[in-house]
This record gives sequence, structure tokens and C-alpha cells, in this order.
Amino acid sequence: MRRDLFVTKAMLQEAGLTPDVRLTRGSIEVRLGENHAIFTSSEADKAADWLARCAVINYPESAFAQLWLMLASVSGGAIPFGSR
Repeated sequence: MRRDLFVTKAMLQEAGLTPDVRLTRGSIEVRLGENHAIFTSSEADKAADWLARCAVINYPESAFAQLWLMLASVSGGAIPFGSR
């Protein structure tokens, strides 16, 4: 299952983070804090994965990262960031 960009954005906002997603001329620009990346418009799932990874790595105290890490612990290892 592929991660949905706008669901990921909403989850991060619910956790108190401020992601930004901009769609422009065939590209998707995503930001979280001082971090940003650009993907082609066909790579929305990769942009969502990037936002999730960025949140866990750069905001480990956030509710989103804490949930991610708790789920990884319960599952006995790391949860991959890539969409399936």
C-alpha cells in the first residue's frame, strides 16, 4: 500500500508539526521545518515517505515519531519508510 501524501501531511499536522506541500508545474515540493525536497508529480508516494522519514529523524519528540517508534518496537524491528 502506498502512503498518501495528504493523509501524511494531516497526520503530521495533528502531531503538532507544520509540513508544507506545494504542487507546481509537474512537481511536488515538500517542506518540514528547514528541510525540503522536490519530487515529480508522479512521485507523491515518495514525497509522503520523505515527510514521514523527515519527521521521525528530525523531530523524534513529536507524537508522530513516538508512534512510529512504538510500532517499530512492538513489531520487533524497524518499520520501512518506503511505500508498498
